[in-house]
Amino acid sequence: MPESTTTNVGPTAPTPRTGGPAPVIGLTGAIGGGKSVAAGLLAARGAAVIDADAVGHEALRRPEIVRRVAERFGPETLTAEGRVDRQALGLLVFSDPAALRDLEAIVHPTMVAEFQRRIAEARRRGEAPLIVLDAAVLLEAGWDRLCDATVFVDAPRDVRLDRVRRARGWTEEGLAVREAAQWPLDRKKARALRVLLNDGDVPSLEAEIDRLWPGLTTAAPDSEPTAEPRP
Repeated sequence: MPESTTTNVGPTAPTPRTGGPAPVIGLTGAIGGGKSVAAGLLAARGAAVIDADAVGHEALRRPEIVRRVAERFGPETLTAEGRVDRQALGLLVFSDPAALRDLEAIVHPTMVAEFQRRIAEARRRGEAPLIVLDAAVLLEAGWDRLCDATVFVDAPRDVRLDRVRRARGWTEEGLAVREAAQWPLDRKKARALRVLLNDGDVPSLEAEIDRLWPGLTTAAPDSEPTAEPRP
Protein backbone atom coordinates (compact mmCIF):
# COMPACT_ATOMS: atom_id res chain seq x y z
CA MET A 1 0.00 0.00 0.00
CA PRO A 2 1.42 3.43 -0.91
CA GLU A 3 2.67 5.60 1.88
CA SER A 4 1.24 8.98 2.80
CA THR A 5 3.42 11.99 2.14
CA THR A 6 3.39 15.66 3.07
CA THR A 7 4.17 18.35 0.54
CA ASN A 8 5.37 21.85 1.32
CA VAL A 9 3.47 23.95 -1.20
CA GLY A 10 4.79 27.35 -0.19
CA PRO A 11 7.10 29.09 2.27
CA THR A 12 4.29 30.78 4.14
CA ALA A 13 0.63 30.27 4.92
CA PRO A 14 -1.89 32.73 3.45
CA THR A 15 -3.15 33.84 6.87
CA PRO A 16 -1.57 36.11 9.47
CA ARG A 17 -0.39 34.74 12.78
CA THR A 18 -3.03 35.39 15.43
CA GLY A 19 -0.64 35.35 18.38
CA GLY A 20 -0.85 33.41 21.63
CA PRO A 21 1.04 30.43 22.95
CA ALA A 22 -0.65 27.77 20.79
CA PRO A 23 -0.88 28.13 17.00
CA VAL A 24 -4.27 27.65 15.40
CA ILE A 25 -4.17 25.28 12.43
CA GLY A 26 -7.10 25.16 10.02
CA LEU A 27 -7.67 21.59 8.87
CA THR A 28 -9.57 21.04 5.65
CA GLY A 29 -9.39 18.61 2.77
CA ALA A 30 -10.86 16.88 -0.22
CA ILE A 31 -14.11 15.00 0.34
CA GLY A 32 -13.09 11.49 1.38
CA GLY A 33 -9.50 12.58 1.92
CA GLY A 34 -9.49 11.51 5.56
CA LYS A 35 -9.69 14.89 7.30
CA SER A 36 -11.63 13.50 10.26
CA VAL A 37 -9.10 10.70 10.75
CA ALA A 38 -6.28 13.26 10.69
CA ALA A 39 -8.16 15.40 13.23
CA GLY A 40 -8.49 12.41 15.53
CA LEU A 41 -4.78 11.65 15.29
CA LEU A 42 -3.93 15.26 16.09
CA ALA A 43 -6.28 15.16 19.09
CA ALA A 44 -4.59 11.97 20.30
CA ARG A 45 -1.29 13.86 20.29
CA GLY A 46 -2.64 16.62 22.50
CA ALA A 47 -4.20 19.08 20.07
CA ALA A 48 -7.39 20.86 21.05
CA VAL A 49 -9.70 20.11 18.10
CA ILE A 50 -12.69 22.30 17.30
CA ASP A 51 -15.17 20.39 15.13
CA ALA A 52 -16.95 22.93 12.93
CA ASP A 53 -19.71 20.47 12.05
CA ALA A 54 -20.51 19.93 15.72
CA VAL A 55 -20.47 23.68 16.36
CA GLY A 56 -22.84 24.17 13.43
CA HIS A 57 -25.23 21.53 14.76
CA GLU A 58 -25.20 23.24 18.16
CA ALA A 59 -25.94 26.58 16.52
CA LEU A 60 -28.98 25.13 14.75
CA ARG A 61 -30.41 24.18 18.14
CA ARG A 62 -30.41 27.77 19.41
CA PRO A 63 -33.96 29.16 19.63
CA GLU A 64 -33.16 32.44 17.86
CA ILE A 65 -31.55 30.57 14.95
CA VAL A 66 -34.43 28.08 14.76
CA ARG A 67 -36.79 31.04 14.51
CA ARG A 68 -34.77 32.75 11.77
CA VAL A 69 -34.45 29.52 9.77
CA ALA A 70 -38.22 28.98 9.92
CA GLU A 71 -38.87 32.58 8.89
CA ARG A 72 -36.50 32.38 5.90
CA PHE A 73 -37.04 28.81 4.71
CA GLY A 74 -40.52 27.96 5.92
CA PRO A 75 -42.02 25.70 8.62
CA GLU A 76 -41.28 22.62 6.51
CA THR A 77 -37.65 22.93 7.60
CA LEU A 78 -38.67 22.20 11.21
CA THR A 79 -39.53 18.87 12.79
CA ALA A 80 -42.79 18.22 14.62
CA GLU A 81 -40.89 19.01 17.83
CA GLY A 82 -39.89 22.43 16.52
CA ARG A 83 -36.25 21.65 15.83
CA VAL A 84 -34.39 22.36 12.59
CA ASP A 85 -34.67 19.38 10.26
CA ARG A 86 -31.10 19.39 8.96
CA GLN A 87 -31.85 16.92 6.19
CA ALA A 88 -34.79 18.93 4.85
CA LEU A 89 -32.82 22.16 5.16
CA GLY A 90 -29.83 20.65 3.41
CA LEU A 91 -31.93 19.47 0.48
CA LEU A 92 -33.38 22.95 0.17
CA VAL A 93 -30.13 24.91 0.17
CA PHE A 94 -27.82 22.35 -1.47
CA SER A 95 -28.69 23.29 -5.06
CA ASP A 96 -29.59 26.93 -4.43
CA PRO A 97 -26.55 29.19 -3.91
CA ALA A 98 -28.68 32.14 -2.81
CA ALA A 99 -30.45 30.04 -0.17
CA LEU A 100 -27.11 28.69 1.02
CA ARG A 101 -25.76 32.21 1.41
CA ASP A 102 -28.83 33.16 3.43
CA LEU A 103 -28.36 30.16 5.71
CA GLU A 104 -24.70 31.01 6.19
CA ALA A 105 -25.63 34.59 7.08
CA ILE A 106 -27.89 33.22 9.81
CA VAL A 107 -25.58 30.56 11.23
CA HIS A 108 -21.97 31.55 10.57
CA PRO A 109 -21.71 34.58 12.89
CA THR A 110 -22.74 32.40 15.83
CA MET A 111 -20.30 29.72 14.74
CA VAL A 112 -17.40 32.17 14.43
CA ALA A 113 -18.12 33.57 17.88
CA GLU A 114 -18.01 30.03 19.27
CA PHE A 115 -14.76 29.25 17.43
CA GLN A 116 -13.21 32.37 18.93
CA ARG A 117 -14.48 31.48 22.40
CA ARG A 118 -13.04 27.96 22.19
CA ILE A 119 -9.71 29.18 20.82
CA ALA A 120 -9.45 31.71 23.65
CA GLU A 121 -10.39 29.08 26.23
CA ALA A 122 -7.83 26.59 24.92
CA ARG A 123 -5.12 29.24 25.04
CA ARG A 124 -6.20 30.33 28.52
CA ARG A 125 -5.95 26.77 29.80
CA GLY A 126 -2.51 26.46 28.21
CA GLU A 127 -2.63 22.66 28.03
CA ALA A 128 -2.72 22.11 24.25
CA PRO A 129 0.39 22.76 22.14
CA LEU A 130 -1.81 23.12 19.07
CA ILE A 131 -5.38 24.19 18.33
CA VAL A 132 -7.05 22.67 15.27
CA LEU A 133 -10.12 24.13 13.55
CA ASP A 134 -11.50 21.15 11.63
CA ALA A 135 -13.80 22.50 8.90
CA ALA A 136 -14.69 21.23 5.45
CA VAL A 137 -15.57 24.75 4.26
CA LEU A 138 -12.77 26.50 6.16
CA LEU A 139 -11.63 28.46 3.10
CA GLU A 140 -15.01 29.00 1.46
CA ALA A 141 -16.38 30.49 4.70
CA GLY A 142 -13.29 32.62 5.34
CA TRP A 143 -12.59 30.90 8.66
CA ASP A 144 -8.92 30.51 7.76
CA ARG A 145 -8.56 34.10 8.97
CA LEU A 146 -8.86 32.72 12.49
CA CYS A 147 -5.87 30.47 11.83
CA ASP A 148 -2.11 30.77 11.71
CA ALA A 149 -1.81 28.22 8.91
CA THR A 150 -3.86 25.60 7.10
CA VAL A 151 -3.30 21.92 6.34
CA PHE A 152 -5.09 20.24 3.45
CA VAL A 153 -5.71 16.47 3.62
CA ASP A 154 -5.82 14.90 0.18
CA ALA A 155 -5.98 11.52 -1.57
CA PRO A 156 -6.31 10.42 -5.19
CA ARG A 157 -9.85 10.65 -6.47
CA ASP A 158 -10.26 6.90 -6.94
CA VAL A 159 -9.25 6.35 -3.31
CA ARG A 160 -11.64 9.03 -2.11
CA LEU A 161 -14.48 7.65 -4.21
CA ASP A 162 -13.95 4.18 -2.79
CA ARG A 163 -14.00 5.58 0.75
CA VAL A 164 -17.25 7.54 0.34
CA ARG A 165 -18.90 4.62 -1.44
CA ARG A 166 -18.13 2.32 1.47
CA ALA A 167 -18.72 4.79 4.28
CA ARG A 168 -21.62 6.86 2.93
CA GLY A 169 -23.06 4.94 0.00
CA TRP A 170 -22.31 7.77 -2.44
CA THR A 171 -22.06 7.29 -6.18
CA GLU A 172 -19.44 8.96 -8.36
CA GLU A 173 -22.09 11.46 -9.42
CA GLY A 174 -22.91 12.21 -5.79
CA LEU A 175 -19.27 12.92 -5.03
CA ALA A 176 -18.99 15.17 -8.10
CA VAL A 177 -22.04 17.22 -7.09
CA ARG A 178 -20.68 17.79 -3.60
CA GLU A 179 -17.24 18.68 -4.92
CA ALA A 180 -18.80 21.24 -7.26
CA ALA A 181 -20.30 23.03 -4.25
CA GLN A 182 -16.80 23.70 -2.83
CA TRP A 183 -13.71 25.45 -4.11
CA PRO A 184 -11.60 23.54 -6.67
CA LEU A 185 -9.03 21.32 -4.96
CA ASP A 186 -6.06 23.05 -6.58
CA ARG A 187 -7.23 26.37 -5.20
CA LYS A 188 -7.51 24.91 -1.70
CA LYS A 189 -4.09 23.28 -1.90
CA ALA A 190 -2.53 26.56 -2.97
CA ARG A 191 -3.84 28.15 0.23
CA ALA A 192 -2.29 25.51 2.51
CA LEU A 193 1.02 25.54 4.34
CA ARG A 194 1.14 21.75 4.00
CA VAL A 195 -0.71 19.18 1.88
CA LEU A 196 -0.99 15.83 3.64
CA LEU A 197 -1.47 13.06 1.08
CA ASN A 198 -3.47 10.34 2.81
CA ASP A 199 -3.40 7.56 0.23
CA GLY A 200 -2.19 4.80 2.55
CA ASP A 201 -3.39 3.14 5.73
CA VAL A 202 -3.84 4.67 9.19
CA PRO A 203 -0.33 3.74 10.44
CA SER A 204 1.15 5.52 7.42
CA LEU A 205 -0.97 8.56 8.18
CA GLU A 206 0.11 8.43 11.83
CA ALA A 207 3.75 8.46 10.78
CA GLU A 208 3.17 11.51 8.60
CA ILE A 209 1.27 13.30 11.38
CA ASP A 210 4.23 12.66 13.69
CA ARG A 211 6.61 14.05 11.07
CA LEU A 212 4.41 17.10 10.53
CA TRP A 213 3.78 17.78 14.22
CA PRO A 214 6.90 19.84 15.13
CA GLY A 215 6.32 22.23 12.25
CA LEU A 216 2.66 22.69 13.13
CA THR A 217 3.25 23.48 16.80
CA THR A 218 5.66 26.24 15.80
CA ALA A 219 3.77 27.48 12.73
CA ALA A 220 4.67 31.12 12.33
CA PRO A 221 3.98 32.51 8.86
CA ASP A 222 5.98 35.67 8.23
CA SER A 223 4.06 37.40 5.46
CA GLU A 224 0.63 38.85 5.01
CA PRO A 225 -1.94 37.07 2.82
CA THR A 226 -3.08 38.27 -0.53
CA ALA A 227 -6.73 39.25 -0.19
CA GLU A 228 -8.91 36.79 -2.08
CA PRO A 229 -12.63 37.45 -2.25
CA ARG A 230 -15.04 34.60 -1.84
CA PRO A 231 -16.52 33.51 -5.17
